[in-house]
Amino acid sequence: MRNITRRSFVGMAATAVGAMALAGMPGQAVAAEAPVPSSPGAYVSWLQQKGGAGSAETIAQFKALPKDKQEKFLGYLNKPEHFKAFMDVASSTTEKQRVLADGDIVISKEEENSNAEAATEPTPTTFAATRDRSAWHSVSDTIFGIKVTTVKLGVNYRTSGNRVTKVISGWAGHTNFVPATTFDNSPIKNWISANPGNNAHSETVWTGKFVGFGAWSCRHRVWADQDGFKGGYLKRV
Repeated sequence: MRNITRRSFVGMAATAVGAMALAGMPGQAVAAEAPVPSSPGAYVSWLQQKGGAGSAETIAQFKALPKDKQEKFLGYLNKPEHFKAFMDVASSTTEKQRVLADGDIVISKEEENSNAEAATEPTPTTFAATRDRSAWHSVSDTIFGIKVTTVKLGVNYRTSGNRVTKVISGWAGHTNFVPATTFDNSPIKNWISANPGNNAHSETVWTGKFVGFGAWSCRHRVWADQDGFKGGYLKRV
């Protein structure tokens, strides 16, 4: 699939990364972990044990930080009171930028649309090509430019002319490099909204727990039409 559009918004967060951190595969419960490592060496060891996609890059980026920033990095992970600030920005439909800790920490929202080549060419009876498309919405945390958490929800759907004709599937994914968290998401719901919207929707509810902070749940939704991404949000429930 080829990318059609991308809009990125930079905002703010802190250890919302802790609360938003995702562990294990989507839809899969994960056992609670130990508290956030108290030293840079312990954090690197945790990343090495965790493994998985992106861990080697994260280790390299973390090791490249000066020692004082490594210590501050761990300090940010250990401050769950920043969770509310993270959720304020993640849930906002208007705020595009906010900075925390003098710019050390940011949250980014991204939306993207893709579409494949026409699945079927126009015919004398349809007058319109049928296309399979996808759109997604994600929220990511970075500390000193290192991405530590991403939660993403997408919808795959089919269009014909100016109509959404089918929701093929919804999907959810994440990355997580914050210890002391558990995370799970509900089965994804898919539907086509009534006219005049006629949008393909996917929705899930993420449920997480950050050791020492407590549990929380957020509803994540994305929707799109024949032109691509139309909207998305992540809201506390």
